[in-house]
Amino acid sequence: MSYFSNYYDEVRYPRETEEKKGLRKCQLGAIHAIASHFTNSNYPAIITMPTGSGKTAILMLSAFVLMAKRVLVLTPSRLVRSQIKEEFKELQTLLDIGALTNITDKPKVYELKNKILTEEAWNGLKNFDVVVATPMSISPAIDDIPAPPDDIFDLILIDEAHHSPAATWNEIIEAFPEAKKILFTATPFRRDKKEIKGKFIYNYSISDAYKDGIFGKIEYIQVVDIEGSEDIAIAKKAEEVFIEDKNAGFEHCLMVRTDRNKRAKELEKIYAENTSLRLKIINSDHSYRHVKSVIKKLNNGELDGIICVNMLGEGFNFPKLKIAAIHSPHKSLEVTLQFIGRFARTNAPNLGVAKFIAIPSEIEIEREKIYEEGAVWQEIIINLSESRIEEEVENKQTLSTFNCILNRDDETKDLSLASLVPFAHILIYSVDAFNIDTEVVLPSGLLLVNKHISKEYSMVVLIAKEIVNPKWTRLNMFQKIQYELFILYFHENSKLLFIHSTRRNEDIYESLAEQFSGVTKRKLSLSKINRVLTNLKNPEFFNIGMRNSIQTSSTESYRIITGPSAQKAIRKSDGRLFHRGHCFGKGTDDTGEVTIGYSSGSKVWSNSYLTIPQFIKWCNDIANKITSKGTTLTNSPLDFIPVSEEVNTIPDKYIISLDWNNETYKNPPIISIKNSSIDFDNIQLLDLELEVKDRYEGIVEIVFRYYDIEFNVHFSLENDRLFKSEDSLARSIFIKRQYSDISLLDYLNANPLVLYFSDFSSLIGHEYYRKNYDDLILIDEDALEPIEWEENGVDIQCEFGEASDGKISIHDFLNKYLSDRNFDFLYYDHGTGEIADFITAKEYDNRVVIQFYHCKRSGDKKAGDRVGDVYEICGQVIKSSMWTDLNKLKRKLRNRMNTHEKANDNPKNYVRDSYDRFLGVLASGETKMFEFEIILVQPGISKSGLSEKISNILAATDDFCVNQGYLPIRVFCSE
Repeated sequence: MSYFSNYYDEVRYPRETEEKKGLRKCQLGAIHAIASHFTNSNYPAIITMPTGSGKTAILMLSAFVLMAKRVLVLTPSRLVRSQIKEEFKELQTLLDIGALTNITDKPKVYELKNKILTEEAWNGLKNFDVVVATPMSISPAIDDIPAPPDDIFDLILIDEAHHSPAATWNEIIEAFPEAKKILFTATPFRRDKKEIKGKFIYNYSISDAYKDGIFGKIEYIQVVDIEGSEDIAIAKKAEEVFIEDKNAGFEHCLMVRTDRNKRAKELEKIYAENTSLRLKIINSDHSYRHVKSVIKKLNNGELDGIICVNMLGEGFNFPKLKIAAIHSPHKSLEVTLQFIGRFARTNAPNLGVAKFIAIPSEIEIEREKIYEEGAVWQEIIINLSESRIEEEVENKQTLSTFNCILNRDDETKDLSLASLVPFAHILIYSVDAFNIDTEVVLPSGLLLVNKHISKEYSMVVLIAKEIVNPKWTRLNMFQKIQYELFILYFHENSKLLFIHSTRRNEDIYESLAEQFSGVTKRKLSLSKINRVLTNLKNPEFFNIGMRNSIQTSSTESYRIITGPSAQKAIRKSDGRLFHRGHCFGKGTDDTGEVTIGYSSGSKVWSNSYLTIPQFIKWCNDIANKITSKGTTLTNSPLDFIPVSEEVNTIPDKYIISLDWNNETYKNPPIISIKNSSIDFDNIQLLDLELEVKDRYEGIVEIVFRYYDIEFNVHFSLENDRLFKSEDSLARSIFIKRQYSDISLLDYLNANPLVLYFSDFSSLIGHEYYRKNYDDLILIDEDALEPIEWEENGVDIQCEFGEASDGKISIHDFLNKYLSDRNFDFLYYDHGTGEIADFITAKEYDNRVVIQFYHCKRSGDKKAGDRVGDVYEICGQVIKSSMWTDLNKLKRKLRNRMNTHEKANDNPKNYVRDSYDRFLGVLASGETKMFEFEIILVQPGISKSGLSEKISNILAATDDFCVNQGYLPIRVFCSE
């Protein structure tokens, strides 16, 4: 029978009262929690108790309660090791309070001072009941130390357990898989966020310790009257406080705290020259004997204090240390709390308030400026400690809800979710449901190796790996394994799906969303994403993106402003041309200072790395903001840039044009047809022409046309999907993608077409972008150029082809009209997917002007006030705006010319300059400025009978062109 089993029946639980000694309330709670936990679990237990609350007594008592065979106690330092050895050797604390009775002999306790270097040395420890050691003398993580027999210890007690994730601590702990393990700490968290493995079974808060008189009063004394050296000012204040406490009858000692040996020597001289205090330096370079000697002199009153360099910290028990002169403040919460805990002990007579002397500073700990003027430490320290511990407890509770349902990789088989800290970056979808049990399919090359799910939190964590070769070789010897992380979190109340991916590939986001939620998923409108700025105060933006309100603009499609206070560079006039695209900055909200960014692609991010529980909280906060009705005004110039509005009905305005989504232009997809005999394969989607066929009862019927092939698609905001079709051809067309093809209809629902209205406002899915024309004037009459159509024998109701009554079409006339002028390049481009009906280029002294002519027939035999004529022709401006980029124009024109040559679809008497001639114009104008001009040819417009409404429409068109950087429009009209 072991020593502790033998004396198990001698354990008592006397409760401390004012009249007698005994176990404190917190000690009773802790020892009963330990006994309870190990009745049905062997999982490591975490006990959280503030410094000075009696952890050492519980540490010793647990060996009896658990009837340990042999105990290993791990401590962080030699001083603490020595103290615990003496406590265990004599058991005096437990005997004094009556927790042990009738003890006739004491346990055999061994203080391990040197490294274990042989198996014999390991076996030699079997002669003892308790071994007290630091990890550096016993851990197999140290090179010289052999692995121990796994049956030596059946109980491991870890003092100051926040060290346990360190390799030297962790390896000795895990060397005994069957042993019970109890981790004791006042600060169960780490600055590096590493997990302290174990289950919280008892948490005694600082506020309870303060109420129970265990954690003493603490006071921050600021040194503000400084003349000259700050160090001298602190030293004199420390002497003043020390003398005051001594005169008050307190047996207080002083610690002068600094962080470097050199500074300690400087401070020793400063205190010697400016105070009467008797001080000695101790640091890690000093021998154990020297340190103990100094502590003994301090205890005997031969010294007033010590100058300490990162010494006498956690676990060290010396209650007389009650005054701290802080010359170098700690900057992390855990170390600060450990430090303060040394001074807040109350387990000795003649002790007063613990006092901390320092210069006020801006140092922040957990967003609290604890050294600022007027800081009340009693409240701040308690709040900081408890909120941080509560967070850690909640983290463990959250992670305990996850189940690992797939684990097929040796490298990640022992993965703990606590070790994951994903960057705060997500793409958000609105979904109807979330199937957490989906069998995940990842893109080719990615092998899913870990899958964890929490049904309680509706979260899936996926880890995949890929074998990657460098681009510069195909030798396998240079291969490396690359791991990727994917997280899906479903917020039930808002029906929002948050996806994090270390591979920010749109196809992966889309695929994961479809697998877990189906094809009805939808990215959020910018108006909703913008709500992440809800209640953001004092914002300062570092990066702002403004998207041209015309999706296909090729002049300045996107403007980015960077720098501190980037919002100050925004002008009110920018709101005429741009809508908000993205922004990133900082500000304050209810949680304190935050960073936040978002983009129109339904993405949100913050400049931080989060644990999984923190990630859930962050997503919840975003979901609450997105669904809230709080203000999103930033009270900064960013508010000049409008945000789209979310609408559920199509605006009651005339649709003048349809265009592809900007994403389609950025990454032009290739389409193919399946299950059909039609030869329709490897065609670029942009080669299809779009046209509004009809509009009725909230539906827009759209025709997609490729020469003589066409099909219909219906667009509506009132259905579960934006784009639908009953047309068999439409349903058989697919978009080719890297990982898996998707149908054209699914693609359109993910990348909606752009509808432009008569005022050049636009609709993309549910997002409506208004145009602000508050100061818009009427069209300049000089822009209207009447043509003598009748005199030239033009049938103004015939755009092209054979006209009636011996007249000619508008195209025939314009061909002759332009051919008579001395252009350097002239090309006819009428047909499906055209740039414009006619394209010209003319080189001048210092510029080259490229003109696009768009022709439409009149709606009647005579010109008049018909908005239909104007709408149709103005819509052509948007279609050609994409091609005002010279590189895109070159590629498009070359493809158009090749298509025309093969199809032979242009009348032979129409001018066709060669592509080489066009390149020659570009080459000759390399040192000149290129300008674009759009000419609208519509005989149905009457200059003399121009109404205000039509003038407004033309003015909006002109405003669009000028804001895009083009020359003002010209209109070939009737008198």
